Amino acid sequence: MTLPPNHGTTPEQLDLLASGRFDADAAGLLRDVERTRRLLALRLVLRYVRDHPSATGPLRPVDEAWDLLAAAERVRPAAVAELLARPQVGVWSAHLLRRLRRKDSDTAPLWFHTGQLHALAAAAGLAAELRFSTTIPLWDGIVVLPGIGAARVTDSTGWDHAVLVSDTSGSTVKTGDDAARPLEWRRIRILRGKGGAAAPRVHLDDTGPYRGSAIPERPDPLPESSAARWGEVFADAWALLARDHPHWARELAAGLSVITPRPAAHRFRPHSGSVGDGYGAAVISEPHDATQLAVTMVHEHQHSKLTAIGHLTPLTATDAGATCYAPWRDDPRPVSGLYQGVHAFTAVAEFWARQRELSTGPDAELAHFEFALVRAQVTEALGALRGHPALTDVGRRFADRLARRLAALRDAEVPAGPLAAAEVAVQDHRTAWRAAHLHPMRAHVLECAHRWSRGAPAPGTTPHSPVVAGPTTDKLDSKAILTRVRLAGGAEFEAMRSNPRAEAREVDADLTGADFALVAGEHDRARASYAAELATGPGRPGTWSGYALALHALSPGPASRALLDHPHVVRAVRDELDRRDEAPDVERLAAWLGTAG
Repeated sequence: MTLPPNHGTTPEQLDLLASGRFDADAAGLLRDVERTRRLLALRLVLRYVRDHPSATGPLRPVDEAWDLLAAAERVRPAAVAELLARPQVGVWSAHLLRRLRRKDSDTAPLWFHTGQLHALAAAAGLAAELRFSTTIPLWDGIVVLPGIGAARVTDSTGWDHAVLVSDTSGSTVKTGDDAARPLEWRRIRILRGKGGAAAPRVHLDDTGPYRGSAIPERPDPLPESSAARWGEVFADAWALLARDHPHWARELAAGLSVITPRPAAHRFRPHSGSVGDGYGAAVISEPHDATQLAVTMVHEHQHSKLTAIGHLTPLTATDAGATCYAPWRDDPRPVSGLYQGVHAFTAVAEFWARQRELSTGPDAELAHFEFALVRAQVTEALGALRGHPALTDVGRRFADRLARRLAALRDAEVPAGPLAAAEVAVQDHRTAWRAAHLHPMRAHVLECAHRWSRGAPAPGTTPHSPVVAGPTTDKLDSKAILTRVRLAGGAEFEAMRSNPRAEAREVDADLTGADFALVAGEHDRARASYAAELATGPGRPGTWSGYALALHALSPGPASRALLDHPHVVRAVRDELDRRDEAPDVERLAAWLGTAG
């Protein structure tokens, strides 16, 4: 196999990558870096398995697989390079190395993972039209070859293996003492974009064992109807990108190669993710429409890009732990995770800045809302990121370039309705997150409770509250989802409101009438309903934020300010007084704390 080269980068190249402008050389550098990492990982796998022969189990020695891979490369170097560039090769090799080093575990025997080298070599041999024989791993009778597809081997169950033979008659497989049988491949599904030579060919991977976060993942072929819809929506999404966002289209054409499909989710709560060791891959739920798929592809590829950039040069130093607030996440994030989000959502903000100019009717209202929301979120998160001490010099420079992109969006006007809704959504999430994850100092809580009981003024300052990730499963953006439903049209919102437990389950099973009232602008009703919730229990984080927002809309002042900024303190003091059987009114307590602060 060809020895991998060394790679380096210049400040100018990093500036280009941070700028959001597509540059073919910079994109090529990232691809080359990831290919080199995979080649190095393959060599490490070979070395480790040679030292641990038991890792091959019933399979033939790994050197036979390596020789087949090298032979295929000599005949068809471009085809083998394409195979090695597949994101799942990176995911598999990284996982196998962790297994070999006993730093990870899963349900499969170790030799099944080792055997993916044999499967990769077999795929390369078939692509090069070589004549060969090799062992391959099976899972419940299914063999998957990268870039080729999947085939079923009858009479095989569990973790098994077979002998694959490629000769002049085609490819056959044999298990145990059975006779050789021909293989009927279910070829990989390819999504094709409209746009001529620049359009990508993206693999829709529904069978590979390394296509998601669960490893190994059982093959789950899509129904033909779902596969057809994916093809249609992808073609429309690509047409949208090529026409209206050409720089993102060029970037995706150069970098995105695999999408792992997931079942459809609620229109405004799609599921998506990227794979750290799988540059060029994205996990995406079946999209509602072309616009949703387009922005999701742009979003997820930014994560791949930043991960690859981090392989060239670190952007953050030692990470102290998950203590950062990310306005798009329910949980506290490490600074590296915050960086990922800032980078991705900067691109999302740019997408909506353009898309809202092309939308009409309810779609325009939604696009304005999405732009205003993500612009505010990134502005807050980027400010925190740029001041974080864990950034390296390169990381600070890169963040500064992101700030320039955001500054270009700062003065863009948004209609009053969507802008106000976005501002409320941002405050709602921040306040709910604080209620869930900030824990006030115990001494301060006791002092507040003591002063309240004596009728004395509240302490003049609120000390810093450490972040302690709470065991909450709350979806802190649920009211933002309801806002999207309302902006998209009143009928669905009212249907959900009439029976929230049934209709709103896909959004959040814990939504209440108070949440619907707040989103509908019925602040008196929301205030009363949230107050009733708080009077009978500890309250969801979303209850505290909703109550604060309703109160602020009706009578802004010390009470609403304390609830918005320090809900964790109000709650902790309320709970302490409740334990003393004093049970204060939340609004009165918040006003008392807010007057002092």
